[in-house]
Amino acid sequence: MRVTASCPGSCGEIIQGWLGDSQKLVSYGIDCFSRVTIDNKEPFESVKSKAQEAVQRTMLQLDLPIERVSLTIDSDLPTAKGMASSTADIAATCQATAAHFGKQLSRDEIIAICLAIERTDSILFPTLTLFEQKDGTVREASGWAPHFYVVVLEPEETLATETFHSMENDRLFYQQRACFAEVYQHYLLAVKERSLQRLGEAAMQSALLNQKILPKPYFSELIKLQQHYQWLGINVAHSGSVVGIMIETLEEIPAVLKTIKQSSLSSWYSKVSVHQSCYQGVQLIEAREINEKADDCRSLQRLRKNNDNTWFDEASAKSRVSNSAL
Repeated sequence: MRVTASCPGSCGEIIQGWLGDSQKLVSYGIDCFSRVTIDNKEPFESVKSKAQEAVQRTMLQLDLPIERVSLTIDSDLPTAKGMASSTADIAATCQATAAHFGKQLSRDEIIAICLAIERTDSILFPTLTLFEQKDGTVREASGWAPHFYVVVLEPEETLATETFHSMENDRLFYQQRACFAEVYQHYLLAVKERSLQRLGEAAMQSALLNQKILPKPYFSELIKLQQHYQWLGINVAHSGSVVGIMIETLEEIPAVLKTIKQSSLSSWYSKVSVHQSCYQGVQLIEAREINEKADDCRSLQRLRKNNDNTWFDEASAKSRVSNSAL
């Protein structure tokens, strides 16, 4: 059996900080995916170790004998930049492995495997969810899956999550707990009112707090631009290097891209891409027997469905502003 599953990544977090007795976060997915294929071919030894561990843990969870399978990862997500690439790899691997053996895993089972391997983002939920990233004991679903666009600013700089989460950084998050409690209340108000504007404000408040822990270059300039152009907000990877500019309408994006290109931001954030929020979680996108003749066209369409950015390409063509121009 050849099986492919996908999982979206994220652009940092809406909010992240110390709440109660530990760090909590709210992530949002974007239409940028990790796709994992499992089949019976000769095992590929150089695959990421966390994905290999996910295969073994999935087999144990399903009471299957441990056996070697071929694991291939095709990911749109950069590593070590705060875009949930590792969570997406692990979650998609769990789903693909289970399906390969004709089994199913619940979302909770997939999350449990992810947490057993590393700290985990809340991209697996169908709505914005407050999540305890270390042990998953808190899962506060909002019931709201807001749609917005995000211009992702990506520098060359990388930072491994494991490296970031030191006792010193945990202490800094803890010291900010009173301020973060206010950020969390603003987030709750955004959820209650279903307000994108308030959500952007909560994201910016959390990003500002994070400047004292993991400062982002040119952040003050970003804030000035946000205030001038009235973008929804700025969100950051609290343990990574990417920054997101939250935008409400597609029509605003060409002007945003032009502004970034003409500012000093482009000297640090060398890659700029446009995405939209996505809450589809883990999906099975292909499953067929090895000896079954593959419908290449249909399979390709299935894969493209997970990374279809034609909505932006068409809009860019109309406005004569191309994303690749940056």
